[in-house]
This record gives sequence, C-alpha cells and structure tokens, in this order.
Amino acid sequence: METLQEFQVDLNWQENQKAIVSAVIFNDTIEVSSSSCFKKSDGAAWSAEHLFIASVASSYMTGFFRAAKNKGLTFKNYTSTARASILISDEFSEITDIVIKPVVVITEKNKINRVLKILTICRDHSLVLKALKVRLHVFPSVIIS
Repeated sequence: METLQEFQVDLNWQENQKAIVSAVIFNDTIEVSSSSCFKKSDGAAWSAEHLFIASVASSYMTGFFRAAKNKGLTFKNYTSTARASILISDEFSEITDIVIKPVVVITEKNKINRVLKILTICRDHSLVLKALKVRLHVFPSVIIS
C-alpha cells in the first residue's frame, strides 16, 4: 500500500536577526538564527546546522524504533549524541562526517547482540539518513539495567 504525505514548515524572519519556524500541526515554535553557526551568535536561537543535526539524530532514533518494533524488541531507554564535522574554506563549506552515539538500555543481557544488529540496520529505515550524501559513523552502546 502506497501513501503520500507532505510536510510543511513556515519561517517568519523578524527584525532582530532571528526567525521563527512553525508548522500548522504544532502549537510550539522554534527560534532560529538568521546567521549560520560559523558566525558568533547570542546562543539563544538554533542555527540551521543545529536543526539539521537534530533532524539526523531524531531520524536515526525513529529508524531504530521502527526496526525494534518490527523485530519485537523492547527496551527501557534510548538516548543519543550526534556531532557533525564541517569543513570550512574560503570557497565553500560542507558537512563531511556525522557521528551518532546511540545508547540503548535493555533489561535482558541475552538481547545485546540483537540490539546491536538493529542499530546497524536502522539506517535503512530512516528517511533523512537515506537522503544524505555524507559519511555517517555510528558508535552504539547497550546498557543492561
């Protein structure tokens, strides 16, 4: 079965060099900087680069959740850290590598290898990650609790 979904965000620039990003389906807004993270900002607003890395991290998480559900895996907690390396030159700037460090907490020791396997295949279940042309490195951890 095929379905088509569309996503829309609205951006409204304000005179104070910030912009507000919103979506019709959400009550909350996100304040974003109108300058890139390469320039000094007041730190109160997210840069486009931070939003991009957040999108990558949350997409990886969503891919893990989908794969875990399909495989019948239960877990207690999921956290991750994502970091991007950006090459900056006079001619261009580009994201060269993204590192994601997911941590999954489970209760059964015999499920460690299963979790690690799911963490390796969840990239295939992530729409954002499949669209990237950047090197992605994943360093997973599994904790027994």
